[in-house]
Amino acid sequence: MKISLDKRKAIIAMIISAFAFSCMGVFIKYIGDIPTPQKALLRSIVIMTISFIMFKSQHHKINEIKHIKLLTLRSVLGTIGILFNYYAIDHLILSDANVIFRLSTVFLLITCYIFLGENLKGYQLIGIGIAFIGVIFIVKPSFDFDTFPFLIALAGSILSALAYTTLRHLGPREKPITVVLFFSSFTALVLLPYIAFTYEPMTFIQIGFGIAAGLSAFVGQLGVTIAYKHAPAKEVSIYGYLGVIFSAIFSIIFFKATPDIFSLVGYILVFTSAYYMYKKQLVEV
Repeated sequence: MKISLDKRKAIIAMIISAFAFSCMGVFIKYIGDIPTPQKALLRSIVIMTISFIMFKSQHHKINEIKHIKLLTLRSVLGTIGILFNYYAIDHLILSDANVIFRLSTVFLLITCYIFLGENLKGYQLIGIGIAFIGVIFIVKPSFDFDTFPFLIALAGSILSALAYTTLRHLGPREKPITVVLFFSSFTALVLLPYIAFTYEPMTFIQIGFGIAAGLSAFVGQLGVTIAYKHAPAKEVSIYGYLGVIFSAIFSIIFFKATPDIFSLVGYILVFTSAYYMYKKQLVEV
């Protein structure tokens, strides 16, 4: 079957997004032993600066922003989710952190069912079940401190799903650049007072890695936005899982960390879950 030009653009954009988010993880790790909120603040400042420039260049106005409560809820959930995600990246193998973060697409089905009343179909329940079995292989629960970063990663994935649920409820009522600007500005304003009292000095190299992480995150988010503009999410979201492969390669090359056999089985199960739901959605009437 011939792939349309729009879908090709969407696939390329999603692959670039997955690569960029994987690069973000590398840069976060390279920043070193700096508090997680400080890393998140640096990312937010970078994204806020870029999004503000884009916001003004598109001739938008601050007083045009209407849905403050929903935007604030999305920002609260997203900010905590970022902090949890960064903590997980710092304490886990990149590919483990990435595949658990990708589970937000699975949790999104559940949160939209609970809060928005969207239907959960039989094949989606099967896919969710397979994904959770995969998580058990990755986490290898031992109920000791070694499990804690995995639990934080899972919590971050759930919070991301809740944040995306608020975005779905917002729908077309706010422009994407408005959401990004509000979110990044909120995160920066919330974290700034805390960092003012707990700031740890950073070298120019660490600041450079922090800026690079912010730029990578922005490119990753932009890639997702472009992909979903050119094709339905159900047709291209599967390509975002390539980020797990990129992260696994980066872990081996840059940090000499190799996923164990249980994690690899978990990756396969999560991939299987995503691919199964992807194929079912394509043939759905």
